[in-house]
Amino acid sequence: MSKTLSEAERNYEIYDKELLAIIKALKLWRHYLLDAKEQFKIWTDHENLKYFREPQKLNARQARWYLMLQEYDFLLRHIPGKTNTKADILSRLIKPDTSNDNRGVEMFKEKMFIRRLEESTPIYDVTLLHNRRFEILADETVLEKIRKCERRETRVLEEMKKQPEKVWENKGIIYRQGRIYVPDNQEIRDFILHDHHNSPDAGHPGTYRMLESVKRTFWWPTIKTDIRRYVRGCDMCQKNKTIRRPDHIPLNPLPIPDKPWEEISIDMIGPLPKSKEKDAIIVIVDRFSKMIHLVPTNTSLTSMDLAEIYKEEVWRHHGIPKRIISDRGPQFASKFMESLCKALGIERNLSTAYHPQTDGQTERMNQEIETYLRAFINYRQDDWTRWLPMAEFHYNDKTHAATGQTPFFLNYGLHPWKGNITVETTNPTTTSLIEELENVREEA
Repeated sequence: MSKTLSEAERNYEIYDKELLAIIKALKLWRHYLLDAKEQFKIWTDHENLKYFREPQKLNARQARWYLMLQEYDFLLRHIPGKTNTKADILSRLIKPDTSNDNRGVEMFKEKMFIRRLEESTPIYDVTLLHNRRFEILADETVLEKIRKCERRETRVLEEMKKQPEKVWENKGIIYRQGRIYVPDNQEIRDFILHDHHNSPDAGHPGTYRMLESVKRTFWWPTIKTDIRRYVRGCDMCQKNKTIRRPDHIPLNPLPIPDKPWEEISIDMIGPLPKSKEKDAIIVIVDRFSKMIHLVPTNTSLTSMDLAEIYKEEVWRHHGIPKRIISDRGPQFASKFMESLCKALGIERNLSTAYHPQTDGQTERMNQEIETYLRAFINYRQDDWTRWLPMAEFHYNDKTHAATGQTPFFLNYGLHPWKGNITVETTNPTTTSLIEELENVREEA
């Protein structure tokens, strides 16, 4: 067999091109080789492939190929190119098609690299960062306090002299690797920490998530220590958060999907105290990006009601998933749901009875949602529906330890702008809503 490489395959490294030849051959003769009674040999003139089974760091493509190769019983042997003349001749085209070799390819839209701000918005500075977070938007109140503060640490000033490409000043603000440097002023730093921890859209995150959130915009030398101190000193966190200890039982995690919303998991939190006639929450989780949707509902939810929630919250926004994971609740395990999933071509997986760790990801998120709601609901616990959208936003805007990114960023390629509630307005309805948000922040 022989095959011309596609445009994408021509860009592979030599190692991957040689391995691709093996993959294509195995796919072509799969019906002969998959259940072969005897071990077969594969000869290659690329000697480095001999070490493919050795422990090494693989990229995503190599990892997929590695899993496929595990299905076959074979030995990989090296043969020098000079003795492998027949296969070598077939691999070389007399007149290869190079007409598109130098064609310009637009990898990303221009707006994905930097979104320009109009000249009429002078209070923000646009800075291209190394980690693909493209612009910095900070509250003008904070910026003005930073401009007026002259207590700049010696270390930062020395870096600015020695490495101007790393640390620079613009309009009274010092930037370090694209982030705003906060001078040595405890009042300003505590203001920023309070805003990134106590406000409803922050949601009292732990040290790791709070650090990731603050570092999108700000930096100072003791930022990690200060955040750790702030989180440990938060009375609300100490009262409401669960202390978790790692399991030492061997885990068999579910395979990771290839793209967002290809696989989802679903669970219910309840019964809860009644709030706007609702007493439960449906939690829908994308297993790839970890994005969640929270839907207020009732414990009397039927399978038909659940199908409506699927339609409104998942299919409408993300399309039909290939796989749904849930527990064995009557809404999820009914004959109706079974026939519906079968008709739509959705694979349905039910967790093991009395073993919630089967879908540990959703169970863990349920705990985080409950912790968030405990931090903000009133003493009667009957206003949790009011806080549910903020709980969803809080979770989706926080860096997930498993992916190293926020669910928002993995789905949309950018971080959401949280607005500036200090803007003046003459609309009474808008003013009322802004005042309510400000009151909520003060209460928090």
